[in-house]
Amino acid sequence: MFRRNVLTGVLLLAILVGGGFARAGELLITASTIPGFDPGMIIEGSQTVSVSKGHKLSLISPTGKVVNITGPYDGVLDPSVSDKNKSKLLTALSILVSGDGKDSTQLGAIRDAASARGRDPFRIDVTANGAQCAIEGKPVTLWMPRGAPLDKVWMERKGSSDAAVVRWPAGESEQPWPKSLAVNDGATYQLLLQPAKKETELLLRVVPAGVVGNKALLAAAMGERGCDSQAIAVLQTPDK
Repeated sequence: MFRRNVLTGVLLLAILVGGGFARAGELLITASTIPGFDPGMIIEGSQTVSVSKGHKLSLISPTGKVVNITGPYDGVLDPSVSDKNKSKLLTALSILVSGDGKDSTQLGAIRDAASARGRDPFRIDVTANGAQCAIEGKPVTLWMPRGAPLDKVWMERKGSSDAAVVRWPAGESEQPWPKSLAVNDGATYQLLLQPAKKETELLLRVVPAGVVGNKALLAAAMGERGCDSQAIAVLQTPDK
């Protein structure tokens, strides 16, 4: 509950102050192969580091700026930052990335799911239960990442008669969300995967389009809505 309250407060504050995080001089580690520099740590952008050959370090600022370092490297993490103000946004993301409050099994499953998403964090995994996020005003894509052959997916919005059938051609990993089924924020959709007869339950959350331009805010918005693996995938997806 504490983690969700922190993220909710951060998003509200971001809406109220707009670019109020732009001066923060801290960076959040999103990925690292360096001992002692763990994902979820917050460090000063003005800090000098030595990264040996073969090691990598990825960080993000409160403004959404991504810093990727590949060794050998010896210098300041991000020369463009100097202010030492605390960033509540990075604190919230640190809780998300470090898995605070989760055991190692839960955190491992979330990180594995994030890695499996590859370069597209926004696809809806039809094999997964729980909350997943879509972006306001953007097409929603259904995704079959693994498992038994899939012929069709029956979908029904819980508590209503709204339903649809998604035909799934052999060899395809994605299909568009059915046009006959409304995309409703906070709605629960029951899915039946055929022929495996696997049932899943999706809680769909819609993220405001206004945060998409800032990776940090986008990940926080997803984390606040319970879409943890997608949020981590956003932070780990390379810029195009």
